[in-house]
Amino acid sequence: MNQSKQNKFLNDLFNKSTDLPIISIDKNRYTNNLLGLSFEIPKGWNIVSTEDFTAGFNKQIFDSEFEEIKYELIEFFESPILVLTKLDINDNEFNGIVSPTINFSVDLKLGEYSDISLFDYANRLDIPGDQCLLKNFKIVNKGEIFKKEEFQLIKFDSEYLFEHEELEKSVMVELSVLNVDHNDFFLDFSMTQCKHQNQSADEEFSLFIDSLKLNI
Repeated sequence: MNQSKQNKFLNDLFNKSTDLPIISIDKNRYTNNLLGLSFEIPKGWNIVSTEDFTAGFNKQIFDSEFEEIKYELIEFFESPILVLTKLDINDNEFNGIVSPTINFSVDLKLGEYSDISLFDYANRLDIPGDQCLLKNFKIVNKGEIFKKEEFQLIKFDSEYLFEHEELEKSVMVELSVLNVDHNDFFLDFSMTQCKHQNQSADEEFSLFIDSLKLNI
């Protein structure tokens, strides 16, 4: 595959100094030189390891037939690039509490994503109830496309019933998904909070979005 045609940033990276790190974190600022972006990690938040992310996914309870194939789903979905949590998920003090979370992942504009608009990409979130792995999932707001620098962004807000082996009772959580049309990629920033447990992070999410720098 010709990388210069398929992935401009990857091709550029190969032509840069080998001393340039693909990913760096300096003074709480995350920089990804491969994707050409950076953002601030909210102050005091934690970076979740791939192992801890997978372990948490294993304990989440999904709807109907999706629960039966949960482990196949874990194999099917790739691990996100970065997961951030406000609370330390390894601290027993926070057992039974749904931590505000930011989940960052990327789709390359190939295959099914090669000729799709940003709105249509974001609208993949609008799944009929019987086809959604999340219980009682509902989109509460489909935002309008807006611009940051020269790039287009859109944010959908939703909610669903969160069930987990470490929770005594299921709780409603709020999920906002920010998608960005960024050169050769669609960026996905999923931001979860649980207002029912007084675990709100609206301010942190707003500051996080404001800190996003594209095409660095």
